[in-house]
Amino acid sequence: MKHLDQFSYTEVMPVLSTEGMRALDKAAKEALAKDVRQTDAQIEGETRAAIEAGYELMKQAGAALFQKVVEVLDAYRGDVYRGSGNAPETQIRTAPRSVAVFVGGGNNGGDGLVLAKLLIEAGIPCTTYSLAAASKFQNEAKMALEDFAQAGGRLVMSSPVPESLSQAETALESLPQAETARRMPRFAGFTLAVDCMLGNGAHGELRELYAAAVRDIAASNIPVVAADAPTGYDSQEHVRREPCTRACETLLFGFPRLDAYTREGGPIFGEASVAPLGYPASTVAQFNENTFLATESLIPQILPERDDWGDKRKQGCAMIVAGSGDMPGAAALCTQAALRSGAGLATLASPEAVMPVLQAKLSEPVFVNLQDIAGQDADSTDDRATALSPAHIPQILEKAKHNQALAIGPGIGCAECTRDAVIEILPQLSCPLVIDADALNAIATLNKTSASPTSGAASYLHSIETAAILTPHRREFERLFGALPTNDIDIPKLLRDIARNTKKVILLKGTPTFVAVPDGRVFVIPAHNSGLAKGGSGDVLTGIITALLAQGLPTAESAVLGALLHQKAGRIAREKIGAFSMLPSDVIDALPQAFGR
Repeated sequence: MKHLDQFSYTEVMPVLSTEGMRALDKAAKEALAKDVRQTDAQIEGETRAAIEAGYELMKQAGAALFQKVVEVLDAYRGDVYRGSGNAPETQIRTAPRSVAVFVGGGNNGGDGLVLAKLLIEAGIPCTTYSLAAASKFQNEAKMALEDFAQAGGRLVMSSPVPESLSQAETALESLPQAETARRMPRFAGFTLAVDCMLGNGAHGELRELYAAAVRDIAASNIPVVAADAPTGYDSQEHVRREPCTRACETLLFGFPRLDAYTREGGPIFGEASVAPLGYPASTVAQFNENTFLATESLIPQILPERDDWGDKRKQGCAMIVAGSGDMPGAAALCTQAALRSGAGLATLASPEAVMPVLQAKLSEPVFVNLQDIAGQDADSTDDRATALSPAHIPQILEKAKHNQALAIGPGIGCAECTRDAVIEILPQLSCPLVIDADALNAIATLNKTSASPTSGAASYLHSIETAAILTPHRREFERLFGALPTNDIDIPKLLRDIARNTKKVILLKGTPTFVAVPDGRVFVIPAHNSGLAKGGSGDVLTGIITALLAQGLPTAESAVLGALLHQKAGRIAREKIGAFSMLPSDVIDALPQAFGR
């Protein structure tokens, strides 16, 4: 088992901003240039050595893009291409395979020229459309153009300033007319389009030439692989401009960018993958923004070790305080998930009247029948029987002594007595906690009596000394801490501040899922699965995380690993059953496969 801070940056990749990626790229070229034996003659403001170093990185990017293109061609030839579900269905033609590569005059275009050269050398038919004159290619992009020409490549040029593509005819071939594209576009004869026009860092509205190319590609209804970013996505403002390439897949060069995984960018980037480049580790460390991408590849490395000689208590004892008269199912789902996630013993504490339902559904847990012996602090007789109340606290505290982790909140409801019980008991617990659902809503009510709209909840959470993980969805988060940013790109900074101030791990559920740790790290889990957007999915996640905590994992590792296992099990369930019909219980059934055991 490895802790998250023990991984190298190639295993848990830092997520960089557009500005950070540009700065890293520049610094890496300067660092690599020291190892390139060239004169320091100035060329366009850069040393020859730096340009040579930049071209080496460009060749790495182009080679990775070539592998991605071949992968797409091979994987989907003859089948309907659906990608990540973010793009319209398009048909991969069986033969002949051919690729349209669209390049601009910058380094993104240079990446495309390296790709085109490799396609030519591999014997894969390709046509390279340039939206810039050859004179616009400078430095490493110029070197790529020269090698492309040496391999026998030629650019299909477009006029640099046409009012429309229909006016772009020159002595060379031109891009097809937008009007023609609607009927039978020339691009429809291609198997795949590759967007290397602008890439990462594009800003503002597209010039008409680029806009026309994007419209023509869309009209052709063929799959698109984008290099670094789809053309039309504004990586500085983090918004989609119109028109915008809608990629089936996007290959990010160097390191992940959050844009590819947000609700704003994800549908445009499609399925995002990362091609590592040869950046010096010492240079990368200078640009670490303390946000990291966590993927399913981490699961086997973070999983706790099983003690084959240990009894059930050695495998971890998890206690779950959950359920009410209206929501007994939440308690059942949470407990089942904990048992499926390795807990040696699961104890379920729930109000007296709920027990018959839970005992009929579950066989494995130990049940704690919460009885309102004192008959106090309840709103009504019904509430005493079906809702958590302060009178239950002594029972819970006594049982909690024998557990390594405790979850509270799934399905406990919002009765006043329940709110009072949650607020009273949490500071008294000493084992690691998972605070979820209605327990979070109970804490949020403290904001109503605080000096500022959110200080009550934050101050209360800070006062809880034991380690804890909060697992809100977006609405629960806003009740606790105020409005989330309108753009997901700004969420890591907010979560980082809240995790530090409260000294708690914050797991914000959604697409994507974020995990913020009090030491300042934020992990991004790039999930998008509508099959998980169903009541009860969060209860399953809470059960998984609680079991991992009970087995001795720290809070950060439990939250990240729990979210990854939940994501993987959800994907397995979707592949088997489909997003429409899968249920949270199907996610539990998929957990053994998700654990890979």
